[in-house]
Amino acid sequence: MTSIYRSPEGRDHPVVKGTYALYTRPIQEFISILAEWIDEGTPGGYVYGPYRHGKSTAVNEFIKVRLAAKCAGPLPLFTFSYDKHDRFSEHDFLSDLLTASKHNFTEGRSCRVKTERLTNFYATCARNAGGNRVLLVVDEAQRMHGPEYHVLCNLQNRLDVLGYKLTVISVGSHQVAYQHGAFLNVDDLYLAARFFVNGAQFRGIIGAIELEEVLKGYDVDSEWPAGSGTSYTKYFFPKAFEAGFRLSASAAELWSIFEEMGPANPKHGLQVPMQHIARTVEALIRKFSDDGICEPEINRDDLVKAVERTGYRVFMKAVWYSPSTPRTRGGSPA
Repeated sequence: MTSIYRSPEGRDHPVVKGTYALYTRPIQEFISILAEWIDEGTPGGYVYGPYRHGKSTAVNEFIKVRLAAKCAGPLPLFTFSYDKHDRFSEHDFLSDLLTASKHNFTEGRSCRVKTERLTNFYATCARNAGGNRVLLVVDEAQRMHGPEYHVLCNLQNRLDVLGYKLTVISVGSHQVAYQHGAFLNVDDLYLAARFFVNGAQFRGIIGAIELEEVLKGYDVDSEWPAGSGTSYTKYFFPKAFEAGFRLSASAAELWSIFEEMGPANPKHGLQVPMQHIARTVEALIRKFSDDGICEPEINRDDLVKAVERTGYRVFMKAVWYSPSTPRTRGGSPA
């Protein structure tokens, strides 16, 4: 058996290196709802969901290109993954925003100077795009609290004076959904009204049909090396692929395994995290990739073992179906 996965050439493959991303229906819905919020002129909104569902992939890999295609005209868009410091520092927070926005000057002796830089930079970007809107998407937003949102509120106010509108989208785990209530409890009503009126859930993969769509991403909607026309499945199973082998053919059986290994009565219906699907497929490729066989002998036991290795069973019980999982407020599910 010749394992392409472990060959010198295969080691550079995006699947082996873990540097690939697949466009899924939850990501498509996430981008669609952001487009709706932008069209409505909302000053802010939040999208929440458990870890491993693909939120960061959506923000880092797809949002700029896909959202631009949905919006009328160019839209200056900045993404910012918040890495909370031990103690909040307005200086550090503004410097991080400048860095994420690709500003050439991130340091300064005063917060006022940094705020002015951001204000002028965002206004210039909007003007150069022929509009007056700017979008800031904050990933890992569950780490942000009142002080950070006060800074963003001040930035919005300054831009408003100049005739420009900043929309802030907070993306994070379930904790971000509780900020709305937290601000109401401490009378920060204007923060709740600005940043948490619109809310949506970033969901996992639901049903065998969506799982088949994901697996077709490996079979068809992927390519490596660039320009080769070779999908991921074809690369790792070249002879089998030519004989008709497709990972997506296992969708129904694999979904039944996810159902059996998940909670008996899922609170909101079964939603499988994208990361567990990807790790399952990678385990199968790792074990069965071969350039000489016409049909990999992948049976149900192999699928079960591959899912088990991802920690799926433990994760689903501990995270998604926790009694503290909030319901969506103020918007449609994404």
